[in-house]
Amino acid sequence: MKKLLATKLLALSLILASSYGYAIDATITKTDSPDIIIVVNNGTGLAQFGLISSDFPSGTGNKTKTLQGIDWSTTSYPNNTGETVELCYYRPYNSNPVSCTAILPNSSGTLTTYNGQSFGNGARVIIRHRVQGGQQPGYPAGSDTVTYRYSY
Repeated sequence: MKKLLATKLLALSLILASSYGYAIDATITKTDSPDIIIVVNNGTGLAQFGLISSDFPSGTGNKTKTLQGIDWSTTSYPNNTGETVELCYYRPYNSNPVSCTAILPNSSGTLTTYNGQSFGNGARVIIRHRVQGGQQPGYPAGSDTVTYRYSY
């Protein structure tokens, strides 16, 4: 009887220990229209995607989160010329980007460049559109979207 009880307790503890180690995958999607650009010599329009505590599931505030990728989709400024776009990742509550990656206007993709960086409440992505000339002011054709893929 004691041997059977010990075997059951061992099996239960192994199940609990192994289930505790599983990470949960999650996503947060945000959409923003970049700014109207005033074009003098050149101009910049920003779309900002900051994370706040209410973006994360309840009860996960103190859990370590691991960034697994950033999916992005950009709009364009169709009546402006010389458009370039970059995506910049900022660690939580940091005013300087880790780095910025050139991406294309009116396209989509996934970046894994920032995997392993600090991630959580206060992290953000900025998509920066720059134009060299054209319509005054410059209007975006739509919105930019960012999806943070992460686990906790």
